[in-house]
Amino acid sequence: MRTALAAILFAALACPASAAEGPNAREAFVERRGLLEADTRCNLLTPSLRGALEVGAMQARGALLRAGWTGAQMRDLERAVAGAAQGRACNDARTLDAAAQARASFGQWANAGTMEFPGWERSWTARRANQGWRLHQGIDAPIAATFGVRQTNDVQRLALALDLARNAAPPTSAQLVLRDSARAAAPDISLTQRMSLGLAAGAPPASATRAFSSTRSLDRGEHGRRIAVFAFPDEAFAALVALDPHESVELRLTTGRSTQRLYIEVGDIAAARAFLTLQR
Repeated sequence: MRTALAAILFAALACPASAAEGPNAREAFVERRGLLEADTRCNLLTPSLRGALEVGAMQARGALLRAGWTGAQMRDLERAVAGAAQGRACNDARTLDAAAQARASFGQWANAGTMEFPGWERSWTARRANQGWRLHQGIDAPIAATFGVRQTNDVQRLALALDLARNAAPPTSAQLVLRDSARAAAPDISLTQRMSLGLAAGAPPASATRAFSSTRSLDRGEHGRRIAVFAFPDEAFAALVALDPHESVELRLTTGRSTQRLYIEVGDIAAARAFLTLQR
């Protein structure tokens, strides 16, 4: 399926890829999205295998966006993939072979306990665990922190955790600020912007933001260290997952009269969440 679909798509698109992207992410997207389209018509895959392929397609899409592909280029690619898949018979030997290869490759992957989802600067780590961080991104500057989905007993919450120095006062509040998708479309961020501004290049536009407040608690982390934990509502997580992979969100920490900003890379959080919810 790789050679046939890739040949059709490369001829159909006529849109140059960034030299920094290379062929692998594009080929992976073509293969996975194409097989998903075939499965929609032909019922080739089990639900768990289809879920694994959807995660893989999301990863490839995120890699292309971070490499400089625009939203328009991605839509063109998706249309070309769908058109190529619709022209293939359900009993086509190449399609059946692709499904067999996917079963062999993705079956073991779907049963992994932990998976890393690399981004432009940061990664999401997804863990099939009963306690602690189920999904998290580490922050090292301007302060050390961890952000993601934290499970305590049977409750999972989107949270920010900060290590506190001995006798240090914790921030009094934290806000999560992201793009309001109802008022502004996802921006196309160039590689030049990303390289010059880092994660700030994908920050939400000042004219179209949503802000979510948090509740604060004090807890104990590793080795008994004090940590401040700021928990956000479930609605905030849903809004975060719906953002584009090359966007960033802001965490605004308030201590007294001062405010400090931390950036979180959206990256492949949607793929990481889908990995955790796969039915095995």
